[in-house]
Amino acid sequence: MNELLQGQGTQIKSLKFEGLFFQHETQDPILNNADFEFPTNENVLIQSVQGAGKSTLLQILGGLIVPQSGKFLINDDNVVDMSFEEFLPYRLMIGYTFDYGGLINNRTIYDNLMLPLLYHKLVDVEEANRRVMEVLKYFELEKFKDERPAHIPGRVRKISCLLRPMMTHPQVLLLDDPSVGLGQETSLKFIDLINKHRAERGLKHVFISSYDEKFMSHINHITVHLDNGLLYAPQTEGNKAVSL
Repeated sequence: MNELLQGQGTQIKSLKFEGLFFQHETQDPILNNADFEFPTNENVLIQSVQGAGKSTLLQILGGLIVPQSGKFLINDDNVVDMSFEEFLPYRLMIGYTFDYGGLINNRTIYDNLMLPLLYHKLVDVEEANRRVMEVLKYFELEKFKDERPAHIPGRVRKISCLLRPMMTHPQVLLLDDPSVGLGQETSLKFIDLINKHRAERGLKHVFISSYDEKFMSHINHITVHLDNGLLYAPQTEGNKAVSL
C-alpha cells in the first residue's frame, strides 16, 4: 500500500457525495440524500447551526464514519464500498484532528507524534525524528516532549493533537474546532504551518469546522453550508492574509 501511495504519486483530486444519507440513531438526518462536489485546492469552512453535524461530516470525509446509503467518491472511487485495506492508500493521505482526546494517554508527546509515521512505515526513523523535532521546536514544546498527555497544559495537549496528523504530510486536512484552547500566538503559528505545508509539503485540501471568526479571518477560505441535511455551493470570501 505504501508503495502505491508514494511510488506512484497517488493524488486526491476530487471529493463528492451522491445521494449520501447519514443519521445518528433517534436524531434527524445529518445528510439527507445529499449531492455535492466539494471545492478542492481550497481552505473550506463548513458552516451550520450548532449541533447540525459538522463534526460528523468531517468524520465521513475522513472515512471514520460510514454513511447508511449513497456514495462518497474520492477520485470517482466509492469509499462506502471499500474494505479497510482498499481505503488505506487514501486514508494515509487524509489528516483528521481529534479534540483533546486524540492522543494516546500512555505515550509521550514525542511518541504520539512519531506514531503515525512509524506505524505505517511512511519514512525511516531519522526522517520521522526530524519532522517531530522541527514542530516541537517551532511551537516551543521541547520541554514537554517526554511528558504524557495527562501531565501537560491543555494548550500543549491541543496543539499536539493538531500536529500529529500533519506529521504524515497529508493532502487532505480535516480540522474540527482547531483554535479552541490554543491562544492567539499559537493559532497564528498553526496557520503559518498550514501555509507552509501547502507551499512545500503537498497539502491541497483543508476543511475546517469553526465558530471562531477571528481565527478564520486570518485564513483565505470559502464557505460550504450544511443545512437541513443538505450541502450548499460555496460563497467566495474576500482575500484575507495573515501577518506573522
